[in-house]
Amino acid sequence: MKVEYDVEAGALATFGVRARAAAVVRWTTADDLRRLPEDLPRPLKVIGGGSNLLFTGDFGGTLLVREGAGRIERESELIWRADGNVELDALCAALAEAGVRGLENLSGIPGTVGGALVQNAGAYGSETCSHLLDVRLLELESGRELTVDRQWLAPDYRTSRLQSEPGYVVLSATFKAEPATSPANVDYGPLRSLSPHESPMTIREAVLATRASKLPDVKQTGSAGSFFRNPEVPAELLRPEMPRYELANGLFKVPAAWLIDQCGLKGQRRGGAMVWPDQPLVIVNAEGTATAADILELEQLIVNTVRERFNITLTPEVEHI
Repeated sequence: MKVEYDVEAGALATFGVRARAAAVVRWTTADDLRRLPEDLPRPLKVIGGGSNLLFTGDFGGTLLVREGAGRIERESELIWRADGNVELDALCAALAEAGVRGLENLSGIPGTVGGALVQNAGAYGSETCSHLLDVRLLELESGRELTVDRQWLAPDYRTSRLQSEPGYVVLSATFKAEPATSPANVDYGPLRSLSPHESPMTIREAVLATRASKLPDVKQTGSAGSFFRNPEVPAELLRPEMPRYELANGLFKVPAAWLIDQCGLKGQRRGGAMVWPDQPLVIVNAEGTATAADILELEQLIVNTVRERFNITLTPEVEHI
């Protein structure tokens, strides 16, 4: 375990915005977390790959960062376990290469398995928690370990219990894949041209190609991926030309990207922050010089413009700290 104080922390998030943290703890084992110094600045904040995070200013608490690449273990043909700090895409690749289904639609999502579970990250009609069996957690306050199932996690659209109760650290998670003979999930946008009998690797490659055609590479251009959630609205707010997906609760999910695009905001800038021209759901740190204030100003412009035109209020998906 390594403890540092007054640290430049911007590189710990993919947005690349400069910010300082009062302290950063780099840990490798659960015992490290049980031995945290009592005088560490609070709050304690667990972060994974930082791919869904925006530092809105300096952070007065302590960031807990797990070191190492983590392990992926195949417990049986369909049961796979991954440490919380495993890159989600590495797990997607491992399953696809083994010829089993379940996570291939999530290919290319940046960040770790732990972070993906907190947010219930999803793409192309799939979500991280859809094939989850259980999660091994460490409760920071008590230091005890517990194993919980998917029901305990209460996953919902881009959220889970771990987001509302942040006092836990994901140590590892177990997923149940499906055999390659089961149909693929291709009932979403650009995947609809594929057969449900395509191999998991073929689906993965199609997802990666689609993402590369629309989304910036966070290793090249700072961003946090999709910045806003797709809003769920009542029927009276729909317009004939508006794409929508009817939900079981009677509301309709409308693509936030479509709303932003209709407002003519592609390429819009505030300082060093820009709406990505190929996917307006993404805000980028265009030349690496954007400040938190630039991004927040552009966020507010988008929210205000969409609200004025459609009477729909967009909610950020990216966590602000």
